[in-house]
Amino acid sequence: MRWLVLVFFVSTLLSQVTLSEEEAKNIAINIQELEIKSDSLNKIVILQNELILTYKENIAQDSVTISEQDNKIKILEEETKLLTKKAKLVKPSWYENKWLYFGYGAVLSYAITSVINQITSIL
Repeated sequence: MRWLVLVFFVSTLLSQVTLSEEEAKNIAINIQELEIKSDSLNKIVILQNELILTYKENIAQDSVTISEQDNKIKILEEETKLLTKKAKLVKPSWYENKWLYFGYGAVLSYAITSVINQITSIL
């Protein structure tokens, strides 16, 4: 058993790896670079989460505006239907008849020409 313990201690002592000073500096630099990269990735993740929240808010606002525009469209369609019904119901007055105006013009022109003819026949 003593031999086994002795072999175990000797093997662990011999299997230890010692790093040179340059290798230790390289490992420390690599660790610092990885920490910087992980910090920048964390910042990117935070900013992306903020963007996701703003996009969700924009989507909610857009859906509200779309629903409001749909309501406006429905109201305008109903208004045009009512206006067409109103236009059909409105009839021109009796004095707004084009044939009446034609008759007034014909009678007036006949009266003027007959008066002119009478004046010229008197002279």
